[in-house]
Amino acid sequence: MTTKEKLIALRTKMKERGLQAYIIFSSDPHGSEYVSDHWRCRSWISGFTGSAGTVVVTLQDAGLWTDFRYFIQATEELKDSGIKLFKMGEPGVPPFIDWLADSLEDESVVGMDGRTLTLKDWEAMAVPFTPRQIRIDGQDDLIGELWLDRPSEALEPVWLLSDEEAGVKSRDKISDIRRIMTQGHVDATIISSLDDIAWILNMRGGDVPYNPVIQSFLYISLKELIWFVDDRKLDESIHTALQSLGVQWLPYGEVEQRMSMLESDITLYVSPERSSSALISALPEGIKVVKGIDFSTRLKAEKNQGEQKRIRKVMEKDGVALVRFIIWLRRRLEEGVLSELEAAKALKGFRSEQDGFLGESFSPIPAYKAHGAICHYEAKEQNQFFLEKDSLFLIDSGGQYKEGTTDITRTLALGAPTEREILDYTLVLKGHIALSQAVFPAGTRGYQLDILARMALWNAGLNYGHGTGHGVGYILNVHEGPQKISPHPIDETLRPGMVCSNEPGIYREGQHGIRIENLILVQPWTECPENETFYRFETLSLCPYERSLIDSSLLTRDEIGWVNNYQEEVFRRLSPLLGEKAKIWLREETLEIT
Repeated sequence: MTTKEKLIALRTKMKERGLQAYIIFSSDPHGSEYVSDHWRCRSWISGFTGSAGTVVVTLQDAGLWTDFRYFIQATEELKDSGIKLFKMGEPGVPPFIDWLADSLEDESVVGMDGRTLTLKDWEAMAVPFTPRQIRIDGQDDLIGELWLDRPSEALEPVWLLSDEEAGVKSRDKISDIRRIMTQGHVDATIISSLDDIAWILNMRGGDVPYNPVIQSFLYISLKELIWFVDDRKLDESIHTALQSLGVQWLPYGEVEQRMSMLESDITLYVSPERSSSALISALPEGIKVVKGIDFSTRLKAEKNQGEQKRIRKVMEKDGVALVRFIIWLRRRLEEGVLSELEAAKALKGFRSEQDGFLGESFSPIPAYKAHGAICHYEAKEQNQFFLEKDSLFLIDSGGQYKEGTTDITRTLALGAPTEREILDYTLVLKGHIALSQAVFPAGTRGYQLDILARMALWNAGLNYGHGTGHGVGYILNVHEGPQKISPHPIDETLRPGMVCSNEPGIYREGQHGIRIENLILVQPWTECPENETFYRFETLSLCPYERSLIDSSLLTRDEIGWVNNYQEEVFRRLSPLLGEKAKIWLREETLEIT
């Protein structure tokens, strides 16, 4: 069916159920950012393939709400679909909840699959809906009824991290969580977040593309541990590990039934951003529900010393792969053009040559020329560009390894760069350096540092519409909370062990995009001249910057010194792992700038 035909079929179903609107979210029952193919309902109904967005269908209209990263992509993918694009955050664009409240008549019914509606979103809807007596109905999976060839749930095998790989035993993590529960007078918690569950149990899987997680729920009380998971994913070694932890495992589909059987006088802790409304609705009346970030989320974000050591090692592996890729790319262009997808495939190939490579950490962004201005561009056979010895090539990519998760962006000049390209790159680099050099007191939030990455751009009348940095997991999700570096005032302090990205950019629609990204690790600032607790960033990623795009006259002496020190560190750590020709190339690319 075409998108228009799908909308007609959906509206027919809506009329049969007495629904005046239907919402299709991008999520799964776990509040995940990336979902398995089974849960890509929003992509199926709309044709929009970006990772973030919400489709709302009424009997007369249909709209997609998505953010800055996908404005250009969504415009292209929604052509002739019958779905209007609502650019979130733009002046005059209402949130979809407000748009629905204004569009529907009193006592209307809004349907959705309640498993994909988080408790947080349900509560947000209730505010404008209640005065209008608009009712939320989460019982109907209408997309599931229409999507006849819907992929089955994933059944990838679960594998166990060794104590050395995990850094902290699962038993100790569970004890830490129970200690926090006791301090907070909480009897139990139900965890829906897939990366939290994988971290707690020191297990990994493959149920979600790019994220080595296991579709499941984990119930933790002061006396009981229950893992709701499909047993077909577990072998005897996993059974043995679970038994040693005192974990009982039950079928994935039994979670709502078991939650409905909880004693009604307990205090249950849940994450409103990760728990589905269907799961919470199953709880018996009388249960006291306490809401907040999962206890494990902050523990997981602060990487232990074992994890930090292995992450540094994986940055060397990833850096070697990137260096070999850039050398290959430049040689390949001497022979003729190549496509964006060919370049992305080649980079994956160089990563796969590294020991412990598990796969990519997200869908790579190989963006040439104007495609670089599409913040989360996705190359496809029908729309990709062919690289030539001209303009800029932005490559944003990452890998999953047995030692950690990587995410890095480099912008390369494939020909003689223009003055504008050099200026733009240097301004982005200045912001990138400013954040890398930051020292800050304990208690600092990411939004208090975000301006450092933007100041050079602001002084030139430029800005970018995405956040500057996101948390990154350890052999887990490439986007991890709770910390973030962005203009949004997220009340989460940056603490030692947290890994963030540092990725300012410039995006000129129809021309080029420039982004420079490294991963950075929060560390104590041991050189603080006062007896105060301050932190700094350790730069983790290892790959040279593009020398031909740097205008050193725009850099301060301090900035030049920082770049030279970084480039020398790249050469010092990567050169022993490279062949002689690659080592010579890297030496030239990391020579000092003056």
